[in-house]
Amino acid sequence: MKIDRLAERYLLGALETLGGGGFDFTPNLILEPARLDQSDLDAIVMWLVGASYVNVISENAAGTAEVIELTGRGLEYAEHLRETSGSKLDRDTYLHNVLVRWAYNQSPPGGSASLQMFAASDDWWFSGTEVTWDEVDAAVDYLEAKGLLVVARAIGATHIRPTPLGADFARSKQMLRTFMSSQQPNSSTVTNNYHHSNIVQGDARGSNFASGDNATQTVNHGVDADAFAALITQLRDVVPHLELSQEDREDLTEEIDTLAGEQTDPGAARRTWRRVKRIIVPAATTVLAEQAVQAAIAGGTGLLG
Repeated sequence: MKIDRLAERYLLGALETLGGGGFDFTPNLILEPARLDQSDLDAIVMWLVGASYVNVISENAAGTAEVIELTGRGLEYAEHLRETSGSKLDRDTYLHNVLVRWAYNQSPPGGSASLQMFAASDDWWFSGTEVTWDEVDAAVDYLEAKGLLVVARAIGATHIRPTPLGADFARSKQMLRTFMSSQQPNSSTVTNNYHHSNIVQGDARGSNFASGDNATQTVNHGVDADAFAALITQLRDVVPHLELSQEDREDLTEEIDTLAGEQTDPGAARRTWRRVKRIIVPAATTVLAEQAVQAAIAGGTGLLG
């Protein structure tokens, strides 16, 4: 299992065991409640120290941590893990996104992946907790209904593979909501037809275009509204998880508010989007924040470049 997944389990176990921060403890104390192996402990502690989630209070002659404590940042992340792991919405959203990509990566050419093998993958864990088969089965039903998975069910076995739409989603690296919104036309267009006109075809982005005495007039009203709203929501959701000063956080919030008002002005939106990216990319210093920022950038790039 990847070390960041093990570290999430350790942090959640520490929070459940200690009840909060401000306590010194031996690293071994958390192994049993977090269901972790002793052989992974040193790597987990090193990762947590590197992420500034724990401080080493004392170590032995070999340099191995003997007493550690949660930092304020570690406590905040552990509390976030507890919150998201207990949210049905977050758990469902996670599975809707990860199952299609897992199926894409695990399905051989022309074949399908055994869903039972999903339980043996790192993706079986979300925010330090295991998902359940009830949750997985419900997610598979949802993705099948949305046209993203092909599902073959038999007694004791279920196989899944992505549809062409599902494969496009897996390759997009976008969040599912953003991807599905982007399947709509990229712009909202109003066309006024005048009889005996010259026919004008094409996307007059952000323009009012007419030709001839009797013309077809196309007025483009900007990027797709649903996809744009989803991007704004993504950006606002990621702000609390970024490593920013209060001043920079206020600047970013202001830029997002500005961007939210520019849906009908793609040129201005692209300029604001570039400023937003310059702030959020270096501020994503945790695994969760990095994933959220990457998803937002993928969605924003699809809309605004």
